[in-house]
Amino acid sequence: MIKLLKVLLIIVCSMGFTLSQELHILYTQNTNGVLQNCHCPANPLGGMEKRAAFVAQWRSEYPNTLLFDSGDLLSFNSDIVSDAKILRAVDALNYSAVNIGDQEFSNGIQFLQSNINTSEIPWVASNLRITNNSSFNVPTLRIINVAELNVLVMGVIDSESFQFFHRIYGDLNLDVSDPIKAVQEAYNNAIISSRIDLVILLSNLGYDEDLHIPLDLDFIDIIIGGHTQNQFEIPVVAENTIITQCGKNGEYLGHLELQFEKRKLIAHSGELIPMDLSIKDDEAMLKLISE
Repeated sequence: MIKLLKVLLIIVCSMGFTLSQELHILYTQNTNGVLQNCHCPANPLGGMEKRAAFVAQWRSEYPNTLLFDSGDLLSFNSDIVSDAKILRAVDALNYSAVNIGDQEFSNGIQFLQSNINTSEIPWVASNLRITNNSSFNVPTLRIINVAELNVLVMGVIDSESFQFFHRIYGDLNLDVSDPIKAVQEAYNNAIISSRIDLVILLSNLGYDEDLHIPLDLDFIDIIIGGHTQNQFEIPVVAENTIITQCGKNGEYLGHLELQFEKRKLIAHSGELIPMDLSIKDDEAMLKLISE
């Protein structure tokens, strides 16, 4: 019997079928320019040095892991020195995809453009373009292959989010299209050339808007949200779409564990992991912060 089972397993593997797959997703949102853990007794959470150390250890134990950010990495009130370090830190963490939030424009459009051109951060922006800058070349979608799965990632933002920065910088020359139409178009383009097993939307629309998206777009499996800085220990499920957020200031890192059978998502679980003082500091990140 054991010999027969081994033969059957060899046949199944040789035919290219995987009986089950496990995928881990780590996610962040609304870092808000917070670089380092303040070691404050009342709230000793957050810090890029904690995030870097945790992610490195996690990846060593769970190689089938994707890391996403839904936007608002930078400070709300311009802090160009600190914000430049945040982007260097994100670059070093090797994210799988990063959505552009409104706070990415807090230092003006040239600052963001320069960092897009000089870093390896995998930005995504499905409904955003700059009308007077053809070199603002951010992909509308990304397809990532992991654990024999093709994961489609898109990112959206709300046009109303920019009003504060418009008052500071004047016309940012931003064209923010309807997120529903933009995501549908990006999805249609993706499925023409690729088999898609999982669809993830990185959203900077806010939780109330995220709840409405599955009513119009039934192909989205997961919405990793932000902007409203909600915090869900257990993800919400709306119209079969998993919706989640992990709070603010990098205090928590979100984790989704996904189970697949024959490339079909069959189960999920979620948790928030505190970036607290029990996590050993990443020395390279501390050096970057102190420079």
